[in-house]
Amino acid sequence: MSTLLAAFNEGVSHSIAGRHEAALQVFNRVLAQDPHHVLALSAKGSVLTSLGRPREALKCFERAIDLDPETAEHYRNAALCQLELDEPEAARSLLEQAQLLNPEEGWRAGTAVEITQLGEALLKESGKQRTRGIGLTGKARYRHARHVLEVALELNPGGTDAARALAEVWAHLGDTEKRDHYNQLAVRLMRPVAS
Repeated sequence: MSTLLAAFNEGVSHSIAGRHEAALQVFNRVLAQDPHHVLALSAKGSVLTSLGRPREALKCFERAIDLDPETAEHYRNAALCQLELDEPEAARSLLEQAQLLNPEEGWRAGTAVEITQLGEALLKESGKQRTRGIGLTGKARYRHARHVLEVALELNPGGTDAARALAEVWAHLGDTEKRDHYNQLAVRLMRPVAS
């Protein structure tokens, strides 16, 4: 096994074990030897995301897209960073490209679930408990969560959790009409389809 591959595998092991700082050091070492190592770029981006550094992670994913423009995951990961940075239009564009590369329904639904989880985290976290997003508070945080959850629902219109979370967002933003709309949507989505 090459030393570069061994180092990459070491970084992956650190990352899986939750030792993100150690993983970051290893991926930086790999990239110092081979700046075009797409897997190391992507893994470094994932580690930076885990460390709450979406702006730096985005740069890794953008570089991975430049080097490997046919892999949907790079676009998806960059879109998740854009959502954490409250850039929903940039995220939508990246997600459109990702869907062109991977049109499978399961992939789209899984991505929507991950985006919904980000929106729910933004909705629930505040102050010292915040681990996601860009540190917004008050209504700005709820607007950020709204942007994220709207993208999730666009990606998967059957997303009950996204609809429920959007109802909660609108309750915090003081719009009872939209709150009721999304509550009703969540109820409709939960009903079994008659056969």
